[in-house]
Amino acid sequence: MQRHLNEPSEAQPALRWQIDDIPFGEIGRERIADRDFYFHLLVSASFVEITAELYTRNLVEYFAGDVALQRWLLEHWSPEEMQHGHALRRYVGEVWPEFDWESAYRGFYADYEKFCKTELLGPTRGLEMASRCIVETGTSSLYAMLHRAAPEPVLRDLAQRIRTDEAYHYQHFHAAFLRYRAQEATPRRAVLRTLLGRVREIGSEDAYYAFKHAFLARHPGKSFNARAYRDFNREARQLARRHYPYRMAVHMGLKPLMLPEPARRLAEPAVRIAAKHLLS
Repeated sequence: MQRHLNEPSEAQPALRWQIDDIPFGEIGRERIADRDFYFHLLVSASFVEITAELYTRNLVEYFAGDVALQRWLLEHWSPEEMQHGHALRRYVGEVWPEFDWESAYRGFYADYEKFCKTELLGPTRGLEMASRCIVETGTSSLYAMLHRAAPEPVLRDLAQRIRTDEAYHYQHFHAAFLRYRAQEATPRRAVLRTLLGRVREIGSEDAYYAFKHAFLARHPGKSFNARAYRDFNREARQLARRHYPYRMAVHMGLKPLMLPEPARRLAEPAVRIAAKHLLS
């Protein structure tokens, strides 16, 4: 676990950007330091991203024998995800230097590792890749929203860099999904069930426990209850109504269904309307 708390090694493979590319010294702290919502969002995101090593290990075990996918997970996906976490942690440290990130992260990790197990992955390799497409759709959309909405320019820059990485990750998982779908002859209805199931799980264990431990460390002496998390989600929905990239998210989310073009043209606008309604 200690590796999660250290800065990433310089021996990592070449990445699209480096943490030193972010001008942390130019952060306009006065623009964001009093915004509790952004504190909880960024700390929570840093916890989840920096734990990539744990769920990478699960995926590598699950995809035993798929050497190309395993190598990409270990040499590209995991280092990039962990860099996101370290960069977000660095940003949090610059804006909220009093926050004890390591202590809060240890609490999160202790809760989250109970739910992050290989046996909880998809029933087939193709369906697990479909599930990963939804996860990457969610992260790409989150950081796109953050890029649009953040009140501080350095954070907008960081969010855009992470969003670009997540879009590349989506492409790789989608390509693996297509390969396994062909091998397994996965019916569209099974893919749809997986996509809907994964959408329902977004914001469950990882996001909930990340918020919980960010909140407890931010407010020592306060007891945590579900109301605080509901309030946080309410503010997130308000932000999403104005800034969420609905068109991009719906297109990415429906892509694994491989709908015929006429059906896709009908489905995407309808799903966008439904998504906006749910947030209203």
